[in-house]
Amino acid sequence: MYGFPEDLTLDDIVGSEIQQICLGRGDVQFRFGSHRVICVQSQVEVYDGDKLVSAWDPRTNWTNGAFQMLLMVAIDGYAVLDARLLEISFQGGLRLRLHDNSAEFESMQIYPEHIVV
Repeated sequence: MYGFPEDLTLDDIVGSEIQQICLGRGDVQFRFGSHRVICVQSQVEVYDGDKLVSAWDPRTNWTNGAFQMLLMVAIDGYAVLDARLLEISFQGGLRLRLHDNSAEFESMQIYPEHIVV
């Protein structure tokens, strides 16, 4: 809805890992070792290198269980690729892409600062 700010700062997740992936009926939550939480109600994609290995959206849930590969893998970095796409990269070539794909509804919340996208 609002898009990712160009100056989005998530430096605390670098070197951390996703410790929990919580599944809800209309959202998925990524809980990081740095105590950051990202709650997503829009499209999520997991890549291993250039290969899409799993995807999530609120209507269909996960396409398969491969998203679990993200658990307990150190995060190398993150980038706001554009106003609608945030990418988090992990050691070993895994990438998590979070999309802001709604013009009228919030797509995600990022805590503890409570950043609404």
